[in-house]
Amino acid sequence: MRVIIVGGGYGGLKALETLSKCEEDLEVILIDQHTYHYFQTESYNFVASKIPLDKTFIYLPTFVASFKRNFEFICDEAVSVVDKRLICKKGEYEFDYLIVATGSVTRFLTGFEEKGEFSLGIKSLRAALKVKQFFEKELFDRLEKERANKNFNIVVIGGGLSGVEVAAEMRDYFNRYARTNALSCGSVHIKLLSKYILENQPEKIRRKVEKRLEKLGVEIVRNFVNKVEDHTATLDNGEVVEFDFAIFTGGIEPSPFIKRLSFDKDKRGFLIVDEYLRVKGKDNIFAVGDAAVLRDANGKFVPQTAQSAEISGVLAAKNIIASVRGEKLMKADIKMKGMAIALGGRYALVVTPFGFNIYGVSGWIIKKAVEQFYKCPLQLRARKGYKLLKWSGEKQGLKMRKGVEVVFEYQK
Repeated sequence: MRVIIVGGGYGGLKALETLSKCEEDLEVILIDQHTYHYFQTESYNFVASKIPLDKTFIYLPTFVASFKRNFEFICDEAVSVVDKRLICKKGEYEFDYLIVATGSVTRFLTGFEEKGEFSLGIKSLRAALKVKQFFEKELFDRLEKERANKNFNIVVIGGGLSGVEVAAEMRDYFNRYARTNALSCGSVHIKLLSKYILENQPEKIRRKVEKRLEKLGVEIVRNFVNKVEDHTATLDNGEVVEFDFAIFTGGIEPSPFIKRLSFDKDKRGFLIVDEYLRVKGKDNIFAVGDAAVLRDANGKFVPQTAQSAEISGVLAAKNIIASVRGEKLMKADIKMKGMAIALGGRYALVVTPFGFNIYGVSGWIIKKAVEQFYKCPLQLRARKGYKLLKWSGEKQGLKMRKGVEVVFEYQK
């Protein structure tokens, strides 16, 4: 029985881990166009130079190698699905069950080019690296006297969780340099452009977040952005905001793979799934995370976050195991377990499911603990897989050397 997981994001890895606990003889293949899993929830840390590049991802080949022998990683880009075959750019792969976990991509506004030199998203590791390098270069340039007091305007477009965290951490990033008296960063301006800040959160939380942003020195511009062109953003009231660099965090859209599929989708283009997370009309194809329209037991829409991706990934894998065993499938009841918002420096806001919130350093400690709780097991598995691959390679190398020796002896 072969199960293919497309996408090595939060949902895909949780599905893989869950399938590894199955006692039945399953062949599991993880396919992703990248060889790494990006810790996207820590992009704000990476952009603000709080963590190095090697702490922002795990290497998928070594991670998958830590599981059973019938688990395999293939680096390939999924194109389409035909019957029980996944069509990729490099090959075709037959499956009995398929889990679509390709996530989402940044939805850019008109005129906002993803590959632009001065305007980027941070949803991908490549884009986050470019943003980080750009700001580090700007700081270096300010070591030169003639650049020290030059104005530099940064806009963050989007007032959701990512926009708030990036704006807060970037402002704190420049403030730290200013406090050392090594650089003059007072002329670096950061504006957060959004009609609403954390729109779906209670007013008490929004006020607390806005107060923290203002204390850091982030200017909040309460308007939607209609268009971006060159170095200007046009707001819905007609005002034009000039910038030197723009970071877009204002929305997502389906991955190119999802767009090419002919399955039923909602008006935004994401896959519609039933109460068991099966793609509508397909008993053997499941969709999880950002790729799917997720709902709780009451039919209420669940936000597309890393947390909901993990929960749905586990459930989809359990339902596949149940299907293999001929057991009853579990209905989705995805419940969020709170939220942690990084707000610059050692300050965070933790929204608990118990009706109270935690602010400041205590919130920051909890957020760091949650991040490590997720990362450490993955990193340990990757190290285990690395040792297994290394041992296997050394063993094969020894056989090859012996073979060469035998050939030379025979020739003599």
